[in-house]
Amino acid sequence: MEKLIKQSKIWELMELKEKGKPKPFSFQCAKKNGELKTYNNATFSTIHSKGSTVNIIPEGENKPHSFRKILITRFNEFKVYI
Repeated sequence: MEKLIKQSKIWELMELKEKGKPKPFSFQCAKKNGELKTYNNATFSTIHSKGSTVNIIPEGENKPHSFRKILITRFNEFKVYI
């Protein structure tokens, strides 16, 4: 059986720090064309003030990318539900 995590809980986990630095995590999200893309060793940046997007820095990048919260389907080994 798959492990599940409620969507509202993942924001707390994304903000965790390890030795003062953001703790890396992996996540999967749906792209506009429906394809699922997995990101490993990403780090949290910020949550948009209106709350519909989250800014995450993918591995090997310097600038954050904006992801719609509703399109995140996996967080680490957990399947995300609403």
